[in-house]
Amino acid sequence: MKKIKLVIKERQISFPRIPFVGITLPLNLAFRLPSLQGLSFGRNVKAMIALTMFVSVVVISGAVYFAIQGISPAPVWPQSASYNASVAQGLGQEQIGVGMEIPDDVQTGTMTLELIIGSARIESIEFSDMSVGKASGLTDAINISSSGGNILCETLLLEDVEATDFTLATSTAYALSVSTTTADGLSINPTLSSDPIQYAFGSTRGALSVPAVSGGTFDRILISSAATSTVGLISFKRVKAYGAGITISGIQCGEIIIRGTDANESVYGDGTGINSASFKIGGSAVGTVKVQSSTLVGNVERPVSVK
Repeated sequence: MKKIKLVIKERQISFPRIPFVGITLPLNLAFRLPSLQGLSFGRNVKAMIALTMFVSVVVISGAVYFAIQGISPAPVWPQSASYNASVAQGLGQEQIGVGMEIPDDVQTGTMTLELIIGSARIESIEFSDMSVGKASGLTDAINISSSGGNILCETLLLEDVEATDFTLATSTAYALSVSTTTADGLSINPTLSSDPIQYAFGSTRGALSVPAVSGGTFDRILISSAATSTVGLISFKRVKAYGAGITISGIQCGEIIIRGTDANESVYGDGTGINSASFKIGGSAVGTVKVQSSTLVGNVERPVSVK
């Protein structure tokens, strides 16, 4: 076999030649870039390279900036958005977290706080010291509803609440209490029945935590369920609503309490007069509300209009 020689530091190193492939080592890897006729940068080649790198950095940085600017962070409870408690609990979360913005085709120009609780188990849902409502366009400022009485609640409490009207429809309560409440017409027609159950929430182990909301404003607050869900406490304290009222339906409670801590603190009225009740519980017009017992103390009818 023929051999070639390479002198390195005055020493000889031999490489084999591979005749059937036609390759001889060492390979000559030296090459030159092709020249472009009529184009020469001369001594400015370094400046051109620096300028090219600068322009590239500017373009990439701008693209990244505008891409980030176009990304909106997900809303976090209790920012106005829709939150799904069932999904949060299904994912093993201990506390309600991020929500989804409500599309414009569902709501138009409305700050809505929506909590969907179907099949979840929640210790408490509490709102206090809030202003709710909008000048026009809303059916309800506060709405709690379910299909088929799917919300099971130990206690529902409305304390020192003001709204244009109040309706409790198609629900059950082991004990119903309405006290120290002023309304532009009262229509309280519960049906005595042995059906209602005195629910007790029991242990909070495994229950999803929904942080209490205190202060702030929304156009409306919505709580809904399409599957059986369990809640220890739903409460609204010192919540003022205008432009629309409060509707509650499809709940089964151990106890429903509506009260004022003082005169003129629990007020409902749309200004239509006491012959057209602004405060309604049960009856043919709204649906049957079954109770085991009811307590009605210190309630007053008089012309009231909440604005």
